[in-house]
Amino acid sequence: MSNVNYREVKREANVGERIKIVNPQVAIGYGKGDEGSVAETHIPGVFAQINGRRRGVYHEEYVVLEPVTSVNVPDISEAFTQFIRDNADMIRAILGDVTKTEPAALTRAAVIEKARADVAELTRKMRSGSANSEGNYTFNQCISKPEFYINRNKRAVTVLVRGIYGNAILEKGIAKAALDDVFHAEIGKAIALRRALGLTVPSEYTDAPKPDEPHTGAVVADEDGAISWSTVLTERDTRLDGAGHGKAWRHTHDFGWIGESQFVIIDDTDVDYSVATEGAAA
Repeated sequence: MSNVNYREVKREANVGERIKIVNPQVAIGYGKGDEGSVAETHIPGVFAQINGRRRGVYHEEYVVLEPVTSVNVPDISEAFTQFIRDNADMIRAILGDVTKTEPAALTRAAVIEKARADVAELTRKMRSGSANSEGNYTFNQCISKPEFYINRNKRAVTVLVRGIYGNAILEKGIAKAALDDVFHAEIGKAIALRRALGLTVPSEYTDAPKPDEPHTGAVVADEDGAISWSTVLTERDTRLDGAGHGKAWRHTHDFGWIGESQFVIIDDTDVDYSVATEGAAA
């Protein structure tokens, strides 16, 4: 096999194909990383010659090794370099007419929706059984599922990636909001899951914009100590505006009110950004 390149594909093997053990379960006479040739196929699995003997292997335990044909691509770097030299003036003129546009910054609501969709798509890929090209071995080769634990008091999200078969813990990921950040469970879930799967965490998640204004459902507190407790905003009370603390809000701690200058937002997990709230409109 040393002169042949292979790619690993998660599918059911045919007679004569080579397989590689990636998720051993029965594991009698073979283990993770062992390879063999398929002699028979059946509904639950295959019989393959592994380590010099005939072994029964379930479909979920292996990937198929498909030969990859190498293609010789001519080196065009020298020709391209010469083309640049011959047409330098024209290329400069073209580039001078190009106006660089900066992409519009994502709003917090957009980042939250992106994180929610990201988790759904990654979960689908984890369960599909298809080989993924990025991330760690678990994401590439194993059939798994995420199990999230949200601790809003500690402003943290933990995910356990478990195997579909056997429920074993394969990976673990943690996301924790910084002291000066605003916690949101959906963003935390996306960060934790990507870390567990060995995937890059987009800067939109780690540098997500903070809420531009308070909304119903936000958890607030005062980092300077004027308010010694956290509370949840319930509704705007415009009758109390202008009393020295900005726009007034009713909240869950007591029957009183607090002004926007008295608090900072620390958690907006329960804010519905798809609804134009009274607080936003006022």
